Amino acid sequence: MLILYLAVLTAALYFVLRLLAPEIGRTPNVDNAGSRIEKLEKMLAEKNRNIQILQTELEIFHAESKDFDTVKTVLDEEIKRLKEQNRIFRSELGLPAGQLKENPVV
Repeated sequence: MLILYLAVLTAALYFVLRLLAPEIGRTPNVDNAGSRIEKLEKMLAEKNRNIQILQTELEIFHAESKDFDTVKTVLDEEIKRLKEQNRIFRSELGLPAGQLKENPVV
């Protein structure tokens, strides 16, 4: 059992060393890494600007949405008031709720 365990462990170690062999001989390229970092920092700054613009647009949209809701509420209340007033006028004139007057208002 111990021999089987050692054989499996040896095989696994062999495959790991085969995977790492190309990396062991390489030396890091500092100049290339520095240019990549600068490029990534520029991309990050651009994305941050885009996020800031989108946040501003979202705040404007939210404010406009609140204004729209306020106007909608006022108009809904006015419609309800006018419907009630219309119902009262119809009852005073003796017209049923479903009947419309044939003479249009000019």
